[in-house]
Amino acid sequence: MVKVSAGLIALIAVILIFSGITIYSGEFPPASVVESESMEHSSTWTWGTINVGDIVIVKNVPDPVRNVITYVVGRETNFSTYGEYGDVILYHDPDGDIVIHRAMFYLSWNNGTPVVAGYANQSWLSIHGQDIIIYDCGYSHRNLLVNVSEFVNESGFITVGDHNLATSPLYNSRYDAYLAADQNVGIMPTPVKAGEVLGVARGQIPWFGLIKLNIMRAEGDWPYYNEVPANSYLYLGISLAAIFGAIFFPYRSLGRKRK
Repeated sequence: MVKVSAGLIALIAVILIFSGITIYSGEFPPASVVESESMEHSSTWTWGTINVGDIVIVKNVPDPVRNVITYVVGRETNFSTYGEYGDVILYHDPDGDIVIHRAMFYLSWNNGTPVVAGYANQSWLSIHGQDIIIYDCGYSHRNLLVNVSEFVNESGFITVGDHNLATSPLYNSRYDAYLAADQNVGIMPTPVKAGEVLGVARGQIPWFGLIKLNIMRAEGDWPYYNEVPANSYLYLGISLAAIFGAIFFPYRSLGRKRK
């Protein structure tokens, strides 16, 4: 009779899970670790939102312009992910780093005039020249101002970190709104083009990315270590203890006692 150790079973399970996630994702690697607080909704780890240390699963999206559901479209259709309307996308910034932020709307142009996909004279969205305002936006219920004057005739997704909007100091008294879009605060110089979109965020593995991040910290590559929400390390410790307990539990001795 062939005996298989619990450790080997656990290893096989991990390989199968990783393979399944990769097939589902359509990307390799199929996941990305969240390094900073730009998408958090609270200083305490919160289920259903994106927190520092979470591993976010990436789902490849063919033709993002058609298939990514933006905040504007999601607010009309009541589609939400991670605690807010619309899809969260992953894209490459000019430095090659991966940014995980919400797609607010897709911007195109008509003879120098900005066109917001999904805009149909909603009361919560207005366009004033090259200023676009979304009212009562995000978990902070702030008004978001997006100025598009710096990229006239450049089309793509306008993206925002949920937490970045909630904490932005860039207030515009004329519109009673805040600048927070990646394209207005130096994260991304232009709208995110379809070819720069890696995919959308679909599911997450909480806390376990902290293992990788702390290895990076030891090497001096993780400057955001103080942005980890409360209880994250506690939950990670409990999870690891449960996993190791399940692997190394003396199941044989339990069987002998029954005899």
